[in-house]
Order: sequence, then structure tokens, then C-alpha cells
Amino acid sequence: MYNIIMHKRVIKFISTRNPKEKQQIKSKFKQLQQNPYPSNKIIDLKKLQNENGFRLRINDYRFIYNVSDGELTIYMEKAGNRGDIY
Repeated sequence: MYNIIMHKRVIKFISTRNPKEKQQIKSKFKQLQQNPYPSNKIIDLKKLQNENGFRLRINDYRFIYNVSDGELTIYMEKAGNRGDIY
């Protein structure tokens, strides 16, 4: 099981969401910890084309992250609305 480490801007973004959205994000993060790669059919993941890393989609929000397999760690780098994240 992977550990998730979040950048402070991701924490701030999540803290400004309403309780229902926070619960959805928490649920998807738990699923992400099981398998952080695009082969995971339960959640919407894609490999980024122009950068290293992956994209997690939750409703209209996008989360950009990298995976360190040696440390079993997911580094959540960016979070934002669909149009603002890329």
C-alpha cells in the first residue's frame, strides 16, 4: 500500500472544498493507494504526455502526482479545477 504525501497547495485546495467533495476525494485517494497506475479501472487515471507523472480526475477536479516505487510513495503535487491545472 502506497503512502500519499501532499504539497501544501494540495492540502489548501482540499480544505476549501465542501464536506461532500472532501469525502469523495478521500475515498478516491484510498483507492489510489492500492494501485496508483493507469491500469486501475476503478478510478480515472492517465499518464501525462508532456511531463512525468499521472493525472487523477475526481469530478471537475484534477490532481497531478508522481510515484516512487522504491519508497512506495505518491507525491501529490498539484490540485485544481479542470481548466486551471494544466
